[in-house]
Amino acid sequence: MNRRLVHLAGGRDWARQQARQALLGIGQESCQDVAKAASQNSSQNAPQQCQEKCPEQFPEGAGYDCRYRVLWLGEGAPAEVNSIAGADYPRLLGTTQDIIVFDAHDGLDPDALAAAAGALRGGGILVLLTPELISWPAKPDAALERLVPAGWSIADAGDRFIRRLVDLLRNAPWVECYSEGDALARLVPGPAAELARDSFGCCSSDQRAAVKALMRVVTGHRRRPVVLSADRGRGKSAALGIAIGELLALAKVTNVVVTAPRLAAAEPVFEHALQRCNAKRVSRREMVTAQGRLSYHSPQELLDNQLEADLLVVDEAAGLPVAVLTRLLHRFSRVAFSTTVHGYEGTGRGFDLRFRSVLDSHTPEWRLLRLETPIRWQAGDKLEQWLTGALLLDAEPAQLFAAEEDDARRSECGGDCHSVAKLATSLQQGEVHAERLLVLERVNRDDLVADERRLRQSFGLLVAAHYRTRPLDLRQWLDSPGIEIFWALLGDEVVGILVAVAEGGLDEQSAEQIWQGQRRLRGHLLCQMLSAHGGVARTPRYRALRIMRIAVHPHLRRRAIGSSLVKRAQAHAEAVGYSIFGTSFGGTTDLVAFWRSLGLSSVALGVQRDAASGEYAVLMAKGLDQAGAAITGEAGERLRESAEALLGEPLNRLEPGLAGQIFAAADGYSRPRLSAGQRRDLSGFAYGQRGYAASLPALKALAVVVLQYPEQIDQPSAQGGQDYCSGSAALIAKVLQRQDWQSVSLLLGSHGRQQGIAKLREYVANMLDKIA
Repeated sequence: MNRRLVHLAGGRDWARQQARQALLGIGQESCQDVAKAASQNSSQNAPQQCQEKCPEQFPEGAGYDCRYRVLWLGEGAPAEVNSIAGADYPRLLGTTQDIIVFDAHDGLDPDALAAAAGALRGGGILVLLTPELISWPAKPDAALERLVPAGWSIADAGDRFIRRLVDLLRNAPWVECYSEGDALARLVPGPAAELARDSFGCCSSDQRAAVKALMRVVTGHRRRPVVLSADRGRGKSAALGIAIGELLALAKVTNVVVTAPRLAAAEPVFEHALQRCNAKRVSRREMVTAQGRLSYHSPQELLDNQLEADLLVVDEAAGLPVAVLTRLLHRFSRVAFSTTVHGYEGTGRGFDLRFRSVLDSHTPEWRLLRLETPIRWQAGDKLEQWLTGALLLDAEPAQLFAAEEDDARRSECGGDCHSVAKLATSLQQGEVHAERLLVLERVNRDDLVADERRLRQSFGLLVAAHYRTRPLDLRQWLDSPGIEIFWALLGDEVVGILVAVAEGGLDEQSAEQIWQGQRRLRGHLLCQMLSAHGGVARTPRYRALRIMRIAVHPHLRRRAIGSSLVKRAQAHAEAVGYSIFGTSFGGTTDLVAFWRSLGLSSVALGVQRDAASGEYAVLMAKGLDQAGAAITGEAGERLRESAEALLGEPLNRLEPGLAGQIFAAADGYSRPRLSAGQRRDLSGFAYGQRGYAASLPALKALAVVVLQYPEQIDQPSAQGGQDYCSGSAALIAKVLQRQDWQSVSLLLGSHGRQQGIAKLREYVANMLDKIA
């Protein structure tokens, strides 16, 4: 049965009063009504309190649920109804509701709307309260205010997102619309679908196949992970929980670990596991049985600690970066991943594009299962289709290589579709340089929101390129002040997109307070990091353009499209008069190399791993005028000077090879040198029998030099035979990051302390020949 969308468009007080009236009586039917309904609907269980009041009315196994699960999201809920604040929408994850009232009068958070719809069962009702459609785009909106950077006002923000939503509501004839003067009838959800369950508790054949495949991850050969992929509402998390519960009940495992982008996302796994085995929930993070236990750990906890598991389950894997997933894949021999194809916290489409090659390379016998049959609602559910389109949950990159095009598509792209495919093929094969084929444009956001096809292509690129792109991002990019968008067109198709944001221009007092650590202003990430972490207090006073996201069509990557977009954005920044041009990202070697190739240098480094990406934030920038060049130069010098202190404590788990690349990419006015005494000590270590401890001060000095000399890293001697990347990484890891010999031996390819020291002696000997 389709779910319903009931839309009350009018004044706040009127809409809330109508919703309250329509909910009156929910859960308050008389026992006579309940008994009458029991004979008509024997498949549902009666509430315990009705059983106790009128036991003669309820034959064994019959009954009627006289209490609908009603949730009010926002302000103004009646006392009888459960309610949560709009910001608490993550609490909806894993729940099932019959009626949800979504009050958008104080603002519309697209993530909250997606979560609300995802919690609504088939036959349920979503009641949307909004201002009158004609006036809604101009109304104050708390969700939009959170997207306005400091220094701007809400009047500077756009209304494009809400205007588009209004049009979509008006053009959906199945939506039940009410305006002031209309009376809303009592809300009664339709019956939930009667789902036949098998002996496992599965509701579909593909869900049962998924459970069996998950169990084989434990009972079969190692290094054969399974990936469950499905749109939401297909019972993916339930399959995970059922399989875990069965494995624990059969004593096939004793220690199962589940991880996810957030604890709430794993809640359904716990619930379904509990139903399949005799277990006790001892905390939100753990349940135990006589045979074993299921526990939740964050991805970072798993990577930072030597935790073991018979089975690791990664739920909502699309919400985690590929680098984290790859490390988990290496860390555990029996792993199951699940991903939502069109989700609001991460997209399975991007997961497929980015992670499939990792699985193919490292675990070629991995298995993919797609769950197609809806369980929470019926196939073709109108609410799901509408919301998916409205929030662009199903946005995809342009189709460039279709063999044939129908007449309508040919007309839509000016009759030049086949030439686009030919151009794309030429570009993909490297026959023509990107800048000769592409049109690079600064995008007018009003024009973008009016062009649904290009809007979907642009957002589809961003979704496919990033591990976590959410509907709230769409609203930010359409409406937040200071946003700049550039795209690369191949013919009529969007094949590259860059999103940037204006920062800085703050007053002197605010700049000083940021440096002192007394204030953190919304937005201005680049300027604040340069001040707080880079130590250049004046930075927030100067204007900067920060690149937030950059995405290239997955079939056309490494064809200079991304670098062309960056150059176009930089040219705009220079023309407008920005002082600094930069970006911040979760550090990886590929990304540092990419930005370095475009002339950006390392200027600041975060000292804690990002909870979402699992990486340390790296800030890279370049000065566009004299003031900007002075700021980035000073920041680079300070970053170099801080290398030993940072790596010795807060960054002692940063991958040493990446650390070398980051610090080597920092500009500076001077470079460290080895003193005569230090060179003598190092020579004694390399060629004699001078001990490691006695040579440690000189080894630290050498590590700092190596860290900041990119031209002297990875340069083997004429004799060859030594991997200098490994040697440099091992030196950094041991003497600066103070890692143990076991970790260092992995970098050197040695066994134990003595072999490790011997390898280091060889490395130091060759480096002394290179460093003046």
